[in-house]
Amino acid sequence: MRIRTLGAAACIGYPGHTTSFLIDENTLLDCGTGVGTLSLEQLLNIHHVLLSHSHLDHCSYLPLLADVHARHNGSGLTVYSEPETLQILHRHLFNDELWPNYCQQPSVEHPWVRMQAVEVGDTFPINDGLATVLPASHSLPAIGWLLEGNWRAMAFSGTTGTCPAFWHWMNSVPSLTDIVCEVTYSNQLSHHARVQDRMTPAQLQPFLANLPPNLHLWISHLNPLCSQAVMTQLAEGLPANVDLWPLTADTVIEL
Repeated sequence: MRIRTLGAAACIGYPGHTTSFLIDENTLLDCGTGVGTLSLEQLLNIHHVLLSHSHLDHCSYLPLLADVHARHNGSGLTVYSEPETLQILHRHLFNDELWPNYCQQPSVEHPWVRMQAVEVGDTFPINDGLATVLPASHSLPAIGWLLEGNWRAMAFSGTTGTCPAFWHWMNSVPSLTDIVCEVTYSNQLSHHARVQDRMTPAQLQPFLANLPPNLHLWISHLNPLCSQAVMTQLAEGLPANVDLWPLTADTVIEL
């Protein structure tokens, strides 16, 4: 399984694009503005979207991607997320007001966008590996994802505040080699993190000690105004078993 980062930034206007990953050639993990870097042929090859939550930095290109399939007679998309997130997409996005209701076009029986509800703990095949829904804690319904290849595994926290259940899960995955974790604000901006239900370095560090050895910790969704401070604060007291990196577009993780 090959995972290519299309976008890992917290906002546009900063070098990079918002959260999205291309898994092999046919699956997206989140659907932020990074999807816009793909060609028409690549867009039509996408059949599945694993969605963490409904904030626009993670799903803004979903309606545009659906439109590509509709206009070019593609195969359509299956979107996997928890029921509350799918309801938000139905209610506020695919509603024939903000965007065409591709959940019912061209027909209810065969729509361009097929919603597949999942719950924490659900596991299903994805290409040559497995995808498992992980817990998250955010200001609205949200989940993380575990992707397991033949030899290695990667976890994606999604947008989350402090979520002990997510990190407890990490300790039970023997093949875990990579974690992509969103840390947007420095410790000095903890009030912003608290209001938005996000993590700071000080909140993340207690969970790192028990992680498997030789683990790559990729930090994404960095606020450009404090990105250097976040990385510096995370590096202080970092366990020897953890290798820390900022996640950037075109980073590739092979599982």
